[in-house]
Amino acid sequence: MLLRIALLMFGLLLAKPAAADQKPFPPTLICPYQTSLMRKLALQGVFDAPPAINTLMVNVIDGKLPQVSQQLRAMNKADATRWRQSALIIATYARHSAMVDSLLNDGAVVNDEGSIPSLKRRFHDQVVADVKKDPKWDSTNPEPETGFKLDEVLMFPGLSDGPALRTAAMCGDVATLDVVLNHHANVKAHPPKSVDVLSLSVLQGNAAIVQRLLEYGADPSRGLLTAAVSGDAAMTQLLLDHGAEPCRANLTIRKPGVTVAILGRDKGLPDSIVKRLVCLTATATH
Repeated sequence: MLLRIALLMFGLLLAKPAAADQKPFPPTLICPYQTSLMRKLALQGVFDAPPAINTLMVNVIDGKLPQVSQQLRAMNKADATRWRQSALIIATYARHSAMVDSLLNDGAVVNDEGSIPSLKRRFHDQVVADVKKDPKWDSTNPEPETGFKLDEVLMFPGLSDGPALRTAAMCGDVATLDVVLNHHANVKAHPPKSVDVLSLSVLQGNAAIVQRLLEYGADPSRGLLTAAVSGDAAMTQLLLDHGAEPCRANLTIRKPGVTVAILGRDKGLPDSIVKRLVCLTATATH
């Protein structure tokens, strides 16, 4: 869900000049919303999962570590492995760093995703039908607000979510981020068909999260394009000061004649920073 929001906002930033006061939609507001919605749906029993799993989800969201531990211990090994991983991701959304730490100590895998149960088909289809009655809805070109609304409805597709590092970073949760980093989360992971966690954090504009990721070895070049098209001078400066290379950022643009410097200038970055975004021929092979 958070990835879809980030990709949508990044596309909007590339497509349009940013107004002086324009800020990306903050995913940190989505995290508590999703957690609250997940809890309500679990209490209603509309997830396509056994009643015990709906109870487990509520206990995770409520931060009831003893109850969560007891439920997982009562499961057979295969079920406990599956639902412990799911609990890890849900606890990360809910910003329960102590529970995240406990689940990792008990066998959850820090760099793996966790599955979130899908909604029961009848409930899911009814909600989607209601959303599509919105007069703003256009499946070929939805307005951003409508797109967010549909994403909120479809946030439980029964697919994997996470890993915990991505979720903690996107939720702006430094305490949980520290926990997963201490458990050796991979900050250098570059998903082949999605945006890396550093770029997502840059898009969010959270300098504390970005700084922490850089300290643990994240590649500063990965977030440079995002910072430039966000018009975020401080973030661009931070990445450049940590060794970000404009040519390496250019590899993600894939548009002939378009450079990070051009995008940064169009987004209103000061000339002193735009000059540092110029891709020199000598480094073009990076």
